[in-house]
Amino acid sequence: MIDTDKLANQIHAEVFDVAKTGFPLNVFPDVFQKIIFELVNYENFNLEYTATIMLSAFATAIGNTYHVRIKGKWVTACFLYMILVGRPGLGKTPPLGFLYFPIRDYDKRLLEQARREYDAYAQQQAVKKESDVTEPMEKPHLVQTVISDFTQEAMLSVHYDNPRGIVLLVDEIVSLFNSVKRYSTKSNLIEDLLSAYSGQQLKAVRKSEVFPICIPYPCINLIGGIQTNLLDEIFRKEYVANGLTDRFLFVFPKNKKIPKWQIGIEQEKRPDTMSKWSYYINKVLNVACPISEDGVTAQPIVLDFSDEARIYFYNWNNSIIDEVNGVEDDNEVESRKVKLNGNAARLALILQVMRWAAGDSQMSCIDITSVKGAIQLIEYFEDSYNRVKAMSGMEESNRNQDGWLALVGGTFTSAEAELAGQKSGVSRRTVFSTLKRLCETNPPVLLKVKQGLYEKVVKHCTTAPCTSALSNGVDANDEQKVQSAEVQSASDAQKEGGNNE
Repeated sequence: MIDTDKLANQIHAEVFDVAKTGFPLNVFPDVFQKIIFELVNYENFNLEYTATIMLSAFATAIGNTYHVRIKGKWVTACFLYMILVGRPGLGKTPPLGFLYFPIRDYDKRLLEQARREYDAYAQQQAVKKESDVTEPMEKPHLVQTVISDFTQEAMLSVHYDNPRGIVLLVDEIVSLFNSVKRYSTKSNLIEDLLSAYSGQQLKAVRKSEVFPICIPYPCINLIGGIQTNLLDEIFRKEYVANGLTDRFLFVFPKNKKIPKWQIGIEQEKRPDTMSKWSYYINKVLNVACPISEDGVTAQPIVLDFSDEARIYFYNWNNSIIDEVNGVEDDNEVESRKVKLNGNAARLALILQVMRWAAGDSQMSCIDITSVKGAIQLIEYFEDSYNRVKAMSGMEESNRNQDGWLALVGGTFTSAEAELAGQKSGVSRRTVFSTLKRLCETNPPVLLKVKQGLYEKVVKHCTTAPCTSALSNGVDANDEQKVQSAEVQSASDAQKEGGNNE
């Protein structure tokens, strides 16, 4: 029997050039791929943003109902810190509004319930003044999931009343960082986000409470957008130093062209995409989040990896450990790499729940299909991060260390590059990371001819500001032919790459 959804998705994948985006959409169940393609086709949504926000929405819906055991006692809740990067008009906000609508609607229903409970509570309090009430009602608390404009105290207060978890949903992520000192110079918002990411309990003092509130299992999702010209705000020295930047997953579409509106699309019979999407999100939201007798401590179900999935996950993580262990200079260790395992495990849990919601799997464990999909997603997010970093001021120090390129010829070996790096005072690791970076720049500065052999990419120009004599072979008289060409500097190529991403 032909699976029409799968076939339709394959056709749409070709029509929308999914392969060129680099996003591993195939790790999503077919029903969710279909929803994404409908939104891309009828709403002009960006595919990469849409798929990423879908992951965030599922993480928020799951919250503290399920945790994943990474290793031994290391268990983590289901949350992600995500940043959507792109030029103005590329469409970061519309898919956020659409895909989070069912969760906002869920909050609306909770608000209506809280109002009814409070009315009943108020009536009882009025009666209490006239007669004794044998069973006094507890004052109801409003339970909300989505918050956008908040103080640190308000964020913790909302989370305390909602042990399942919350999401910080902001159109512009920079506004969140700028709000840190908006209300008080003593705001601990960033510190709380770092602690929550590490699974540490959060404490805060509420003016209305005698004792401080405690959140034993924080589950805070965070997602927002940023324009490319504001990236330096995210890569500020303090955020890089405390590791906050390393905790984010970045989405930076390679195609920055805004899709044109299709004339006549409104006359087509449109599928009810919202109903389908709401069904799956509500299916997850309807899974009860167990709470202890104190009424505030979540008691999540902890899922382990299957034996096959654990082996695969450990081998992948061990390859990262080998890479880190190969670095002699502590200053050259990339702290981001050692945090990938946590995000990978959370993504595996999200994919497992998505597949369960779609009827494709059970919820007894995290299986190898979900783990493989999560690792593919991590690879995509890391590619986005590297391209984002190349556009930010964070790369400036790297560009200043590219001077060793002038000490090698048009074609050179990795050994010659390493020797040039030594002469320029640049470490071996930095030289090889530079080789990789300049080969991946768009347009590339270097070409990897084969293992250990590189070639500079030259751009002919009649008014070249600098020339390099490149050996082009030897003629019959044993005289070298010399070609004059402009050689792009790393910084120039990086700038051009940023404008052509």
